[in-house]
Amino acid sequence: MKEREAAVIFITSLSFFLSYFSRITWSIVSVYSSLKPTELQDGIIFSLFFIGYVIVQIPSGLIANSYPKITSSISLLGLSLASFLSGYANSINLEYFSSILMGLFAGWIYPTTIRILSCKFSGRELPIAIGYYSLAWPLSIVLSGVILPYLSLRFGWRFAYYLISAISFLTSLSYLPMHVRNSKIERRSLFIVAKNKNVIIVSLSGFLFFLSYWIITLYAYKYFLDLGMNAYLAGFAYSMLALTGIPSTMLSGYIIRKIGIKNSLTLFEGVYGFLTLNLSYYLSLVQIFIVTSIMGFVRFIITPANSSAVSTIDRKNAGSVSGFANFFWQSSGILAPLIASIVITSMGFNLLWMLSGFVIILSSIIYLFFLKIE
Repeated sequence: MKEREAAVIFITSLSFFLSYFSRITWSIVSVYSSLKPTELQDGIIFSLFFIGYVIVQIPSGLIANSYPKITSSISLLGLSLASFLSGYANSINLEYFSSILMGLFAGWIYPTTIRILSCKFSGRELPIAIGYYSLAWPLSIVLSGVILPYLSLRFGWRFAYYLISAISFLTSLSYLPMHVRNSKIERRSLFIVAKNKNVIIVSLSGFLFFLSYWIITLYAYKYFLDLGMNAYLAGFAYSMLALTGIPSTMLSGYIIRKIGIKNSLTLFEGVYGFLTLNLSYYLSLVQIFIVTSIMGFVRFIITPANSSAVSTIDRKNAGSVSGFANFFWQSSGILAPLIASIVITSMGFNLLWMLSGFVIILSSIIYLFFLKIE
C-alpha cells in the first residue's frame, strides 16, 4: 500500500474514531460526573445525541457525494466545539444542548469518509481498506474502557471532552492537503437509492442490530459495576467487548472477500446474538470475560461487512447509500437508551440482554432470506 493511500486510511479512520469515541464517552464518564445524572437523564443525553446524528444522515450522504473533503473537515471542527461545550457544561440542560450539537456534527463523518474511501479504492482493495478503516470502532471502545475511568479519577470527568475537542480540531486540518475529486450534487440519487431493495434490507435489518448494539455499548459498563466489579475491572471487561475486535477487524476484509458480504452478516450477527443472550446468565468473572472477548471478535467483522455492503450496493451513490442506511442504523440510538432505561428500572439487566439477543438474531434471519448481494 502506498504512503498516500495509507495516509487517507489513517485520516478517515481517526475521524471515524472521534465520531464514535465522542458518543460513548458519556456512558462511562457520567458515573463520575459532578452533575449526578439520573438514569432517565442519561437516557435523554444519549437520545439527543442520536437525534442530532440522525437528522443529518440523508443530507450528509447526498452532499458527501460531491464535497466529502470539505464536509469532513467542517464536521470535525463542529465536533471539536461540541466536545468542548460538553466538558464545560455546568448543568444538565447545557449537557443536553452539547449532546445534540455533538450528534449534529458527528453525523456527517461516516458518510463522508466512506465516500472518500470509495473514491480512493476500488475492486478487491476496497474491503481491505474498509477493514483497516473499521479498526477505529473497536479501538474507540477499548480505549474508552481503559482510559476514561483513569482520566476521570485522575483529572476529572471533563478532561476527556477537552481532549476530544483538541484532537478533533487538529484532525480537521489534515483534510486540507488531501485531493478528492468533487462531483455535481445529484438530487435524484436519493430517490434511486430509496428504491433499491438491498438498501432497504440493509437499512431495516441494520436498525434491529444497532438497536441492541447501542444498548450493549451504552449500558454494559454500568452492568459490570452492578455485578460488583470495581471501576477498573469493569472498564477492562467493557474493553473486552472490542479488544479482540482489533485482530478480527484486520482479518475482516479477507473473511468478507472469502465468504461474501451476505454470508458474513448472517453468520456473525447470529453468533453475536447468541453471545448477547449469554450475558444474562452470570456465573463468574471468567464467564463474563470469555463471552465479551468472543463478542468483540465477532462484532468487528460485522462492522466492515455493513460498510462493505453500503459501499458496493451502488458505488456511484456510495455517499447517499451510506447516509440513507446510517439514518436507520443510528435512529436506533434514539430508542435504545429509552428502552434500556425502562427495562432496567422495571425488570433488570438480565431481561435487557435477553431481549437484545433475540433482536440481533432476528436481524441475521432477515439478511439470510432477503438480502440479494454476494
